[in-house]
Amino acid sequence: MWRLSIFLLFYLLKIGYGEYLQTILVQPKSVEVPVGETVLLYCTVFNQYGDVAWCKDGHCTMGRERPLYYIPRYEIIGDKQGGINSLQIRNVNLDDDGIYQCQIGRTKEAREVLSNYANLTILIPPEQISITFVPPGIVITGKEFRINCEVLNTRPAPLFTWQTPPNTQIVNISQVTTPMSNNSKLLRSISTITLLADINQHGQEIKCEATHIALNKSLISTTIIAVDYQPVVKIILKPIQMNENKEYWFECIAEGRPSITELVWKINNTILVRMPPMSDGRYPLYLNATRNMHNQYLSCSALNSAGVSEDVVILNINYSPKFQSFPTPYTIVRLGDSLKLSCTVDSNPPANILWTKNGEFVGGGSQYQIPEVHEDDYAVYACIATLGGQFTKIVASTKVLPPGPPRFYPPQSVLTSRGSEVMLKCQLEKDIEPIDSFWIFKNSTLINNMKHTIIAARDIRTIPRYEVGLIIHDVQTNDFGEYECHVTNQYGTEFVRIHLKKRSSHIFMQLAIYFGILVLLSLILFSMYLCCQQACRVDKKRTTIRRIRRVQTWLQSKPSMWIHNLAAAEKIPLTVYDINSGVTRTTLNPPVDIVECYLSMMNEQKNQHLDRPLLPPPPPPLTIRMPFCNDDDYDYDYDDQSEQIYETADPISWHIDV
Repeated sequence: MWRLSIFLLFYLLKIGYGEYLQTILVQPKSVEVPVGETVLLYCTVFNQYGDVAWCKDGHCTMGRERPLYYIPRYEIIGDKQGGINSLQIRNVNLDDDGIYQCQIGRTKEAREVLSNYANLTILIPPEQISITFVPPGIVITGKEFRINCEVLNTRPAPLFTWQTPPNTQIVNISQVTTPMSNNSKLLRSISTITLLADINQHGQEIKCEATHIALNKSLISTTIIAVDYQPVVKIILKPIQMNENKEYWFECIAEGRPSITELVWKINNTILVRMPPMSDGRYPLYLNATRNMHNQYLSCSALNSAGVSEDVVILNINYSPKFQSFPTPYTIVRLGDSLKLSCTVDSNPPANILWTKNGEFVGGGSQYQIPEVHEDDYAVYACIATLGGQFTKIVASTKVLPPGPPRFYPPQSVLTSRGSEVMLKCQLEKDIEPIDSFWIFKNSTLINNMKHTIIAARDIRTIPRYEVGLIIHDVQTNDFGEYECHVTNQYGTEFVRIHLKKRSSHIFMQLAIYFGILVLLSLILFSMYLCCQQACRVDKKRTTIRRIRRVQTWLQSKPSMWIHNLAAAEKIPLTVYDINSGVTRTTLNPPVDIVECYLSMMNEQKNQHLDRPLLPPPPPPLTIRMPFCNDDDYDYDYDDQSEQIYETADPISWHIDV
């Protein structure tokens, strides 16, 4: 009791100092409103001193002034003096959905007051409902299948009801509601019913009904259940024997209810080809056989809405031999020790494996053994795999050597000139890995410096050899001589000598050779130019002869041409054909050979065209064109066989008549 008295005293003291004077009497309440309606959120304050501010989703930006000009649909209504600060929202939409709070600001007289949170839920009714079978959508007798009933763009989620055929066994009914997209307030609601398929369900109707608080009438969707059977598949054509890298024909037949939607040929799980439905139900396959397909499963799989069925054959492919393991290029063995060489080969059928020693047959099988190695056993051994001529044989060889110091390949002298950079190389057999290497020149061991760069022993992967190198920079006279390449392995040290010699200078001889080659090329090009010129002349001459013959033939068919003077009404013969000489001449004084006139005129026209290469050649000035062949064959390019004749005349008072 004494605690309550102390609390009341403390409260009265607070009021006396200006706190707890303003109190929210009417709190805003959560409400659900259909889209397009008007909503009113109440906030009534007793003894209000501060300004009101409405907050939405934590953002308090509404209510500092009345009306809210910057938010047209929002308005704070009520008697401000009476502490009524209700928020009215007209024509609500989904953007208005959120959490609202009324806040009364702090003043000197009173502290701030916050209302309860009120949820404004905008009701969005669903527009449509859809019912679908859950993929793969297969209804098979004795197996479960699922059907989805889906409603989109709604808020809140609807309530689903299912109606199934009689005697249908319902396994499960579930409902899942998710946002339409990230940060979306619209919902997607799916109800899933799981049924056990029965043949009696075939052709029966199943119904899904969705009810919503914002709908006066529920939405209904129906579908028909069809019970199908899986395809029946059989591979009816397959080769008896197959060889690699050859193409073979397979064929399978498939049928089902409903019709097959796709057929797939596969090797194990690798798809070879997808095929659409065939009207005759036959599905061929052309297969290029490879060695990797041997003993693999070739399947023909058919798909329809009821399921997948397949028929499988095991491929038996003959393929060429290939080494799976073989001896290294070098084999080191001591005298008296045993030697065991082996190689394994992959082929179908299994290959015959033979062993040779220096080219002579010594045994067969995947292994060759020598219980005790003697001096004459050091040789080159080869493993040969063959399939009796059906495929190319393969060979893997190894050189059997006793342990010992490095074995060098014969070196060659190196030629270079003063001032150049040269690299000396010594190569040794790749039998035992080198441990150390160094170079000696004039009884001095060389080291890495500005003059020499030593390259340690390295493995040349392109050929089975080790290589040691020495680079000599800025070669001078005292650098020429004999170099020793020393290499050490676990069994000892060996060296080889390489001679560095000075290359003779033949600058003038080289220049003479280059000059001779240049002169020879010039002569060849000049000869080609002369040949082309001669060929062009011969071609032009032949063209001219053909033109002359055509003109003469035409003139023989036109024994006379007349020229008219329109002013004087005169008609004068222009040409006369001489039967004895075969020449058509003009009646002008002096007589002119009409063929020569034609050729001269054509050359003149050609020269005019060359002076103006960018313009098309116009007809000769003051001329009248007369065809002796066909006008369509006319071309202004005078390099070809022109088929037009031009005769000069005065276009004002004269014209030519044939």
